[in-house]
Amino acid sequence: MKLARFFWREKTRWGVLEDDWIFSISGSVYGDFQKEDELCTLEDVKLLAPAEPSIMVCVGINYWKATNASGDTVEAKRDAPRFFFKPPTTLSNHLDGVRYPAASQDPHCEVELCTVIKRRARNVSRENAADYILGYTCGNELGALDFAREDKNVTRARGFDTSGPIGPHLVTGLDTANLRLTSRINGEVEQDGTTADMIYDVSEIIQRVTAFITLQPGDVVWTGTPPVRSPVKTGDTLEVEIEGIGVLRNEVLAPR
Repeated sequence: MKLARFFWREKTRWGVLEDDWIFSISGSVYGDFQKEDELCTLEDVKLLAPAEPSIMVCVGINYWKATNASGDTVEAKRDAPRFFFKPPTTLSNHLDGVRYPAASQDPHCEVELCTVIKRRARNVSRENAADYILGYTCGNELGALDFAREDKNVTRARGFDTSGPIGPHLVTGLDTANLRLTSRINGEVEQDGTTADMIYDVSEIIQRVTAFITLQPGDVVWTGTPPVRSPVKTGDTLEVEIEGIGVLRNEVLAPR
């Protein structure tokens, strides 16, 4: 099932997306809900990021052969994932413009599989992780890699406004074991990988995150990016695509 969060007739709503039609729902997407009547077409609405996070948790360098901002390559599995946070102000919608900080000299983009949480999650086991997932969506993890090198952390580099576009919708019940992930800049392929190369899979990430923090309905977990980051510039069209989900598209606006 595809779930869309959208703005229509002066209201923000959730609905079920089938082809180009959106159907209303009764109940909450974070609980029990039912598909109801045909509501509108996809052309009638503005798609919004399909999550309402209080926090977004990210996994750094979670693919074999991926590199960090300093160029170090992952060759062996670490004892634990490297986590960092993106504030809700980083969230951006499908087709919205994104902006890098004016001071950044090394802006990049990265395709990531994102997981949206559907109910309060604390100390979740790997075996039960799927019960806490509402669905999956595409994420474009924007980064100012020069900031990461200067600061020796990613607070500025990954936490600036609009640095976390997700969308265009959620897909429920998706098998994430071997999905193709692609990023493109102005139509040219930059990254081409598969979730089969994750060091920590989705279930283990959920287990490890909820061992130290309580996730709330609508929170987002970013699961890392395959090798090769992609440098961008003002005016570029960024696309990230994940098999079974779709394409998230954004344009890079002038910095400010």
